[in-house]
Amino acid sequence: MIIPTKRSNTTNLFQHLKQRHKKLHDQCMSTKSIETNKCTHQSQPEQTEQVSIVQAFASAVPYEKGSKRHKEITDAITYHICKDMMPTHIVSKDGFRRLIQTLDKRYQLPSRTHFTRFAIPEMYEKCKAGVEHELKQVKYFATTTDMWSSRTMEPYMSLTVHYVNDNFEMKSRCLQTAFFPEDHTGENISEGLKEALASWGLCEEQQVSITTDNGTNIVKAVPLNNWTRLQCFGHRLHLAIGLSKGEGQLKVLYPKHLNTTYMIKWNIQRANSTYGKTQNRLSNTS
Repeated sequence: MIIPTKRSNTTNLFQHLKQRHKKLHDQCMSTKSIETNKCTHQSQPEQTEQVSIVQAFASAVPYEKGSKRHKEITDAITYHICKDMMPTHIVSKDGFRRLIQTLDKRYQLPSRTHFTRFAIPEMYEKCKAGVEHELKQVKYFATTTDMWSSRTMEPYMSLTVHYVNDNFEMKSRCLQTAFFPEDHTGENISEGLKEALASWGLCEEQQVSITTDNGTNIVKAVPLNNWTRLQCFGHRLHLAIGLSKGEGQLKVLYPKHLNTTYMIKWNIQRANSTYGKTQNRLSNTS
């Protein structure tokens, strides 16, 4: 390695090495050449390619709606809405729109209507097709179901399927949470469950059992379909804890009272809706 010093030179030294020590001279010259090339390379400024006019304007032009990049971002936003159960009006929020513009200025966020009418239904159909493909490989399965109401007192019936795949992995798929406006009688629930299985191409004979709570209507519905019913362990455990604390009377009476109140409200709401439709139909005919 060559070490520079002030007020001195290495000319005489190199001449001596050249004449007396040829091998050392060659090594020194080789090292000196490498050091010189390294310093020269570091001192040269990096050359950057000049952006063409076409490229400069292209960076400011929005993506075409049918382009691959536009579809990728739209699909990612749709997945975010579905996976995280976000309201669709999030795409209209100023903060969310600013976030998207910061991430990619060329992307123009579609309207809320686009997501509700096209993007989300399209993703649902793709997801449903994938689940249906999985279920075709299943030989036997079990299901769980429950009846519940939304915050706006609208009734729904959920259905989840459980099975073990070829790799002996336990899988669960929530098939549907369907609007169920009919009276929650055993006959209506049994028919609704049969229709739900049929809509997913599931054969009743392959169903090992169905797990439910202890509601009178669902207890009546399952035998009507000649299915094997299992009681929900979590529900029974909850009741057992309540009984052990001396809250049995409250735990039993309160749900019945709540259910009666709910059914009255829902029947009134349904009657008003039916009355309104009939009134509109009569007005149009007159």
